Amino acid sequence: MTYNPPPHYSFGDPGEPQQPQSAPPSYGPQQPQSGPPAYSPASPAAPPAGYVPTQPAGPQVAPPMLTQPLMVPPVQRRSALVPVLAVVAVIGFAGAALSLALWLRASGDLDDANAQVEDRDSEIADLQESLDSAETQVSELEVQAADSESMRACLDDLAWFYATEAGSEEETQAQLAIQDSCSTWLF
Repeated sequence: MTYNPPPHYSFGDPGEPQQPQSAPPSYGPQQPQSGPPAYSPASPAAPPAGYVPTQPAGPQVAPPMLTQPLMVPPVQRRSALVPVLAVVAVIGFAGAALSLALWLRASGDLDDANAQVEDRDSEIADLQESLDSAETQVSELEVQAADSESMRACLDDLAWFYATEAGSEEETQAQLAIQDSCSTWLF
């Protein structure tokens, strides 16, 4: 007996081009073929000559049918984005640390500058007090200098008056000069 595959498995004659199938073959009743009898699963056929049927030794176990997909761990692909993000994170942390260090240094410099400004302000306040005191002393000394000049002018006029002859015109002029220069001292 020869086995003839069903027509949808037929590869055709070698010279005949094979037609591609656009749909799966149908499993409905087959059309009778003219020619040698073919194997048909729907019709029982006589076993071939020399075939001896045997019974399986134990219960026949069908292969397990997979109804659910096996839980296969997913393939872990490393994305190219992970190393890039790692580098960016490292650069970001380094930049943050550098910024913090610079900020702390600038903050310390600012505190030092503020302390120097406060010291200078106190020195300026002390110098301002000294300047005010010196100005007061200068004004007092100017008054004393003016008084001493006025006293010197009075004394000079008195000396001139006593150096003149009595009843002369020069004595009269000296007397007028004494009244003018010594008004605050004598009169």
